Amino acid sequence: MRSGNINREILLNTIRGDAANGTMNAVPMLKKRVPELSDDQCEDIIETISSAMEMDDRDKVSLVVTAPPSFVINARTTMNVVQTMINDAECNILITGYSLSSYFSDLVDTIIQKSQRGVFVKFFVNDIDKQLGFEKILRYKGRFLKIYNYHPFEDEMAALHAKVISVDQEQTLITSANLSYHGQQGNIELGALIESKQIAKQIDDVFTKLIFSKAFSEV
Repeated sequence: MRSGNINREILLNTIRGDAANGTMNAVPMLKKRVPELSDDQCEDIIETISSAMEMDDRDKVSLVVTAPPSFVINARTTMNVVQTMINDAECNILITGYSLSSYFSDLVDTIIQKSQRGVFVKFFVNDIDKQLGFEKILRYKGRFLKIYNYHPFEDEMAALHAKVISVDQEQTLITSANLSYHGQQGNIELGALIESKQIAKQIDDVFTKLIFSKAFSEV
């Protein structure tokens, strides 16, 4: 089948109207012009476009790097960003830990202190039974410090491998760096600091859905 041309302005205005009114007029429009697309594919495309249209002009993305000390790079360092985000958090912290070393102990203390002052912390951990670095933080779990464990049941090689810190529903760090010396100082790691309420909310929504789907269990 031949695909027709789509009037970009009409499609974007239709998607914008759908977002405001809760309708799905854009799906039949896209389906009519590109009939080989399934309804699910149309919805995925429209959702992607809609999300992009909702990005605030004030949203910012910055490069975050871990590199050997001898390297001079025009970017913020992973350790500096992690420390600043956790130290400055006022309302909530979402953090994931594939591995956690003693090098991170000072910031663990800060996270515990924050939770004791009413900052709501959600710490997502990979297979906590094998993670000695989480012993201390486990002692302080409670109303404002929730720990969620991921342990694969169907595929033993699967893991919580995402490295994410999100604070106050405003700033999110997505990085390849673990919470360890080499992740913060020694390796070559790349990440992005995203200052966006929308992205922070999406990250929180992802982990909330994973909890409800029982991919994580509260410790």
